[in-house]
Amino acid sequence: MFFTVSNVNIFLVKFFYGLVTLFLVNHVIKFVQRVRKLPPGPWGLPFVGYLPFLRHDSQNQMTELAAKYGPVFSFKCGKFDLIVINQWKFIKEALTNEHLLGRPKETILPGVIDHHSFAEMTGEPWKQQRRIALTTLRDVGFGKSEMEDSIRDEIKSFSEVLKSFKETFSLFKKFESHIIDEVDEHRKKDIDDNSIKDYIDGFLNEMSKRQNEKDSSFNLDTLQRNAALFYGAGSDTISNTLKWMMLYLVKYPEYQIKIRDEIKQTIGLNRQPENVDRQQMPFTMAFIYESLRFSSIVPLNLLRRATEDTKVGGYSIPKDSLVVFNFWSVHHDPNLWDNPELFKPERFLNEDKSKAIKPPYLVAFSGGRRVCPGESFAYLQLFLYLVSFLQQFEISAESGKDISLERAYYFLVRQKSLPNLIFKSVD
Repeated sequence: MFFTVSNVNIFLVKFFYGLVTLFLVNHVIKFVQRVRKLPPGPWGLPFVGYLPFLRHDSQNQMTELAAKYGPVFSFKCGKFDLIVINQWKFIKEALTNEHLLGRPKETILPGVIDHHSFAEMTGEPWKQQRRIALTTLRDVGFGKSEMEDSIRDEIKSFSEVLKSFKETFSLFKKFESHIIDEVDEHRKKDIDDNSIKDYIDGFLNEMSKRQNEKDSSFNLDTLQRNAALFYGAGSDTISNTLKWMMLYLVKYPEYQIKIRDEIKQTIGLNRQPENVDRQQMPFTMAFIYESLRFSSIVPLNLLRRATEDTKVGGYSIPKDSLVVFNFWSVHHDPNLWDNPELFKPERFLNEDKSKAIKPPYLVAFSGGRRVCPGESFAYLQLFLYLVSFLQQFEISAESGKDISLERAYYFLVRQKSLPNLIFKSVD
């Protein structure tokens, strides 16, 4: 057969178009197959998906979309499939799903942060990091009187500051340079199992034991990221929760009176509170629980990733999908809470009001195996701070100033405006 140049060119063009067509058809088939696996949800735009339509109050938006598409729905977020899980029934199931313990493969700020903290790790590295963190924190003071003493010293110093300044709380500060200096100071010491004084000591000790392991996650970069996580996330969430609590005390002064009366009846106004006092102060604990529920400062969990194909409530979740739990929808679900739009600490008390009961669907610190490791420490801090403040001060706002509970959304649910609070010494 005789081929001319023209015939060859036509053949190549047709062959090229055939390959392109085959590629597009294959891509469309795979896309349709994946979409059919996913839960229903809103359609977005090409390439960017639903990303341009996301609002700042994303937890409210997710709740609205759940009412339209169902408690488990999905949408495209850039190149990722994002699956949002609402309602306690489905979140409870998801929290115990071993295939939903993964984190996204990228760091929180790719290109800016190159190394994962243990909160961003998946699989065995995460398990090892979490085990060492919990073990070290327990050994150096979690749940021990020494830790309570440290918090009380901190509260005493802070209370002195409140007597000469109107500004209640300082803004969240970055600790990166401080952390680096702290790590350098710790490395100058000879650390073994018997000389561990804090988390950095414990990490450096474990890093020394694993120095011959290839690709160990116990390295200085991970240590700095973990320490920043403990310093930053811990201080920011606690200070933000305390701000909300102060606003609620001023907005609802009857609760401030009830807590102070309970303090007078149990430990008085002079003895510093201790962790064991929580058992004798049910209304105080109920107020803390309601503050956490009502504010829901972490309305959506840190992104998770499905490590295998799995299901929640009969909905398919393909491998490598990103998964979000809408804790806000749980904390404001009228099927779980009576009048959830009202601030009502009494909802956490038993019938005779002798005990504060924390239900499993109060998930202020997430739940399951990826529950916040500092949950018990956070409750201790909030209790000691709240009781210590109300032992010493009557808290109010400037005369004529309205107390707004309007929210702003910047990573955490924050106060849109903060009035100048007045701390008057209790007589």
